[in-house]
Amino acid sequence: MTKATATTAAEALSDLDRRALELAIKIDRQRNKACRLQLDDKLKTEAWIEVARFAAHRCQEISLHLAPRQCWPPSRVAVDDVDKPGYEHRGIGQSAALLRRMLAAGISRYHPDPIAALAAAPRRDAAAG
Repeated sequence: MTKATATTAAEALSDLDRRALELAIKIDRQRNKACRLQLDDKLKTEAWIEVARFAAHRCQEISLHLAPRQCWPPSRVAVDDVDKPGYEHRGIGQSAALLRRMLAAGISRYHPDPIAALAAAPRRDAAAG
């Protein structure tokens, strides 16, 4: 069963997460005029953290080529989330597995392009030896 839920603004935000969220806003604003206007509009009525998470979510959906039924990118799941039997098509378990890889590589859950970030990250075992 999944525990995927929206995170709260009360959580502490690390420098790594803040940089990833700032990058997500930057990328999403550059996508097109409609995205830029939507973010600007949301920033008028919503907390920066919520708008930044929205941008990260959209960036991850696009960069990961998620299907419409796969509505839970790594930014929205917990590391131990699994799909409820019969709902594997939603991809929550896959996103949780990707999130575990991201965190193990020192990448923020909010990075707008998880696969590119993983490809660019130095391998931990190579760095240790």
